[in-house]
Amino acid sequence: MPIAISNFKHSKPRYELGQEETIEWIARAHTRAEELQGHPVSPTFYDNIKATLQKIGLGPQKIQKRGLELYDFFHLDWEEMQIYNLSEGPQGKMFKDRSHAYDQIVFGKFEEFYPEASIAPDHLIHVTCTGYTAPSGAQKIVAKRGFPTFVTHAYHMGCYGAVPGIRMAKGFLSSDTETALVDIVHTEICSLHMNPTLHSAGQLVVQTLFADGCIKYSLSEEKNAQGNYLQLAKIHEEIIPNTEDKMTWCCEDWGMRMTISKEIPYLLSKAISPFLDKLLKDKKASVEGSLFAIHPGGPKIISQIAELLKLHDHQIAHSKKILQTRGNMSSATLPHIWEEMLLDPSVQEGTPIISMAFGPGLSLSGILLIKQRNL
Repeated sequence: MPIAISNFKHSKPRYELGQEETIEWIARAHTRAEELQGHPVSPTFYDNIKATLQKIGLGPQKIQKRGLELYDFFHLDWEEMQIYNLSEGPQGKMFKDRSHAYDQIVFGKFEEFYPEASIAPDHLIHVTCTGYTAPSGAQKIVAKRGFPTFVTHAYHMGCYGAVPGIRMAKGFLSSDTETALVDIVHTEICSLHMNPTLHSAGQLVVQTLFADGCIKYSLSEEKNAQGNYLQLAKIHEEIIPNTEDKMTWCCEDWGMRMTISKEIPYLLSKAISPFLDKLLKDKKASVEGSLFAIHPGGPKIISQIAELLKLHDHQIAHSKKILQTRGNMSSATLPHIWEEMLLDPSVQEGTPIISMAFGPGLSLSGILLIKQRNL
């Protein structure tokens, strides 16, 4: 059964900050955390942290601005913060308070996505890796609106979460003749999980890279799609052997902590070509004739894959644009790139779109999509 992905709607974050302004706030937070721990703080500590953050997080090919849901990230009164009230503890508030904030923010997003008189989907898949409460925002909105909707949670997979979410939706549509509409909603509030006591280069990379993003879209039979849509052609996923320690996303007392190995770009470079061979096998699509939606784990990931596959600038333009203007929104990033491509009139009907995302495992996930249109 041909399946269409369409009806994209993203939620604009409450705040949008330039990357340089955000970096300055992070550097001040690190300095304040050191002071509150009673550590000797050298006169150059703030300048050194800021210089490292700028080296990692600024530049014409990197992030220019990020969307954030927290007021904290541009406010310097540390005793009035919602999450990063460092006077209560140099790490900021603990997991309980961060989870409560997540619950409030996310239910607001579901109310925005499903106002009164909304069409009820047959299935609603909630994808996230940045917060969990029960009942979830998805369950709350179904109860509040009285929807006859099945709710499924696709949690804690990380940046590649859109691909398993679509695989689940495909299964619902294929296995049940009464299922006509499956919605997927991503709610990633990455800004909840910073710890300003962690000064390592790896943690500074994480803190300059991730942003908040929420987006909704639908899957249906292709014949029921209207306007521009993405035809689902193929899904392929695999885990690179012996890489389970190269990327982690684990719960700690204060929140969730990510680790990223410096080896990841090398490991991906070795795995990408055979992975694409499997994704494109038996399909009328080629690397040369396709556009690419590459999850921007960072600017090096996009540029390295482009160099490896000998891609032209126009093939990766949408991926770079989302990274530069929105940051890495974890699982919500690929859907934002897809939305950008659907809205772009220069992306013509029939264009193949090779989508790739990566996450803990080390997991590689890919989808081959074809831009189509029904009148």
